Amino acid sequence: MINWQTITNNLRHDYKNLSGIGKDIGSDWAHLNRLARGEVKEPKFSVGIRLLDLHYDHCKAKHTIKEVGL
Repeated sequence: MINWQTITNNLRHDYKNLSGIGKDIGSDWAHLNRLARGEVKEPKFSVGIRLLDLHYDHCKAKHTIKEVGL
């Protein structure tokens, strides 16, 4: 199972704020914030794919099965 909370927090720490990430992937920053806080367990499929792509591009060292549960 993918740990979306870890993915959003890694991106926020290593890439840019959730508002900027939301603009990059076409999602609402508030939804990403709920993912980062663990209030929402998973995003819509299309948002999840874009988050995983960003995470791979900007957090390569952390893009592992152990880290994010891929």
